Amino acid sequence: MNLFTNLSSPEKREKLLLVVAGFLLFVVIIPLAYTYYWQDTKKLRNQRTQLTTELKKLTDETKNAAEIKSRLEKLTAISLPSNNDVAQSAYQNWLLAQAKDSGLREVKIDQGSVSPFKDFYKKYTMTLNGKASLPQLATFLERFQRTDHLQLIRSVSIRPLKESQEMDVSIKVESLALKQAKAATTLTMNDKSDALPKETAKTMGQTIINRALFSAYVPPRPPGSGDLPPPPKPPSFEHAPYCYVTAVVEVDGKLQAWFDVRTEAKKYQLYEGQMFLLGGTLSCQVKKIDFDRVVIEADRQLFTIKVGKAFTDYED
Repeated sequence: MNLFTNLSSPEKREKLLLVVAGFLLFVVIIPLAYTYYWQDTKKLRNQRTQLTTELKKLTDETKNAAEIKSRLEKLTAISLPSNNDVAQSAYQNWLLAQAKDSGLREVKIDQGSVSPFKDFYKKYTMTLNGKASLPQLATFLERFQRTDHLQLIRSVSIRPLKESQEMDVSIKVESLALKQAKAATTLTMNDKSDALPKETAKTMGQTIINRALFSAYVPPRPPGSGDLPPPPKPPSFEHAPYCYVTAVVEVDGKLQAWFDVRTEAKKYQLYEGQMFLLGGTLSCQVKKIDFDRVVIEADRQLFTIKVGKAFTDYED
């Protein structure tokens, strides 16, 4: 029986067509579908993922740019005027007024320098010098701190005056003028005192006033610690912060300590057991010398001072 005879009936021909169709489905159509549909879909998914990532990046950059712009606008509002002459003179007058209103005397201001930073801003450095009591200095610092402005205090140097409650005060101040700031003819200083409760500001000022600036700091005792033995006191004289151990050298096999009393412009080179006077009244004896520190007896107490440190920087 030949092939044609076998396919003579419609049922057999239908079965053959189904077999051929199935063969074409698995061999031709499915690979084509995978190639033209599945891979194209995968490519579209990858593109979607890439576009989503790029969109998030652009959104973040836009958000950051908006935040930077807002921050820059706030900084510009509290900047010195962009006009150089106005910035210097107006800010100097403001500093002078704050110092005098705080009670400082004999106030002078050194204009210092003007330092441009690329094309972004100019930094003005000024030094305020005057005489003030500790409460007056605390008042000035509090007034300066509560002013909303592009300014900071870089350093404060104080020196006690003999037989006086006042001190020589030197305060180095820096302030900025942004390029995009207005070229105003006046200086507007905003008070941000509302951000600091009055009681807090009063407490901070009183803490400064109550602080013994020229003696060693004694931290407050923790609650429930009971009575602790008092710490040793540094020599009670105004020269202590300015008397330094500058070096320890070996001379003829013996260690020698060098002292520099800057308030008296005196220098001493002493061995163990030798003595010197500070302020003409307080006796100090060299009890022990090591290569990196010296032990001094003063005011009936022993103080260990490292090389390079002042008498008030003694070790416990």
